[in-house]
Amino acid sequence: MASFWHVVTRGHAVEPERGWATVGEIGAKPKARMATTTETAVRVARLLPTDLSGRETLVEYQARGGYADETWTRTGVELIDAVEASGLRGRGGSGFPAGRKWRSVAGQPGGRVVLINAAESEPASRKDRTLLILRPHLVLEGALLAARAVGADEVVLYAHDDAADALASVEAAWHELKTLRWRLPRWRIVTAAHGYVAGEESAAIQRCNGKAAKPTFKPPLAYQRGIRNRPTLVQNVETLANIPLIGARGADWFRTVGTPEFPGTVLVTLSGAVRRPGVYEVGSGTPLGDVLEELGGGTPGGAGIRAVLVGGYFAGWLPGTAVDRVQLEPASLARHGVALGSAAIVVVPDTVCGLTQAVRLLQFFADESARQCGPCTFGTQAMADALGRIAQGRLEPNDLVCLRTWAERTLPRRGACGHLDGATIAATTALRVFADEIGTHTRRGTCGKPATVVLPGLEEPSRREPS
Repeated sequence: MASFWHVVTRGHAVEPERGWATVGEIGAKPKARMATTTETAVRVARLLPTDLSGRETLVEYQARGGYADETWTRTGVELIDAVEASGLRGRGGSGFPAGRKWRSVAGQPGGRVVLINAAESEPASRKDRTLLILRPHLVLEGALLAARAVGADEVVLYAHDDAADALASVEAAWHELKTLRWRLPRWRIVTAAHGYVAGEESAAIQRCNGKAAKPTFKPPLAYQRGIRNRPTLVQNVETLANIPLIGARGADWFRTVGTPEFPGTVLVTLSGAVRRPGVYEVGSGTPLGDVLEELGGGTPGGAGIRAVLVGGYFAGWLPGTAVDRVQLEPASLARHGVALGSAAIVVVPDTVCGLTQAVRLLQFFADESARQCGPCTFGTQAMADALGRIAQGRLEPNDLVCLRTWAERTLPRRGACGHLDGATIAATTALRVFADEIGTHTRRGTCGKPATVVLPGLEEPSRREPS
């Protein structure tokens, strides 16, 4: 199947790197084309202005109001107060209140560090990379303001070396700042390890400390003891990109978009069975159906939607029948047993086998385990194996009962990090959403639909298929 990726700028779609797959017409070769996006209230342009044509230079960023005097005359306490009043929550997946995290770091003794977590290990997400490529100064100013607020004298960028375009953009922006002879904190880039768990907060800190990028048990938490045992503020790229806007325009302005509980905009990455995949900015609380239709252009060939991963691979399966009943904000999604996560939205059409997607996702969790906790190492593979046997119609006695017990009762909250919990959410929601397919496969060994995997990054067979 051909693969392509669209980054949306100025209302058009362009194709950057090869090898990141989404689904256009199933079996057809998609082409880069003008994205006839309908400019409606669905799309917002705060973090990603529609007139961007490439990397925003320092001069261009300042012309948009970047590095504004009114922002930099604020004290550290005033910055933290503004972020707290804005209601900004982390955009990396956890949704933790940013202001509370900043205040916790600022209250610790000793030197402090700000870590920009740009690993973006979620295969279905490209929002952070898009920001770093197009608006590096927005992210850097957010990190510098964070450093000012918490009293940090060092800023670390944690990013993958295969994101060469993003790294080049950020390094060029940092060089521009240095030419101004401003007083800047120490700066360094740490190459992120490959692997799903390598982007987890404690794993990133381990890597920055020269150790294997594996999650650690808590406490201590990063704000207590992080990089070189110093209090460390770890923030996602998109979270930091909101800070200069809050600093310049205020908390009340920030809250004019979004919901009261989750204010501001959300960068969504659309992929799978949508006609216009890409990165789009919408207000939180926007109906999911509107995002898929008005921005994503609907499904190729008018196919029905069998299921959706709304928040990436960690956030759970949503049935296609619920698309028009949910909004892109945590409370609405939680009522359906899923999460906003990284807002990486993957659409599975009803023209392929849904159970195949669920099996491949569980095997992904098994493959990506850090292999340091017994429940995760063995539990993720056991769930993948059980669902795999069910999909092949050769289930063993109690496979279904065991899978449900593991996912709902035995395994949740048993790992050092949230990886195992992500696997149990994937299993629990799969049992609910794909119940019809499970019944059909149990009886016949197939549902008759193509076993084509449409999940970005997981199209190739696993290193170890379920047994």
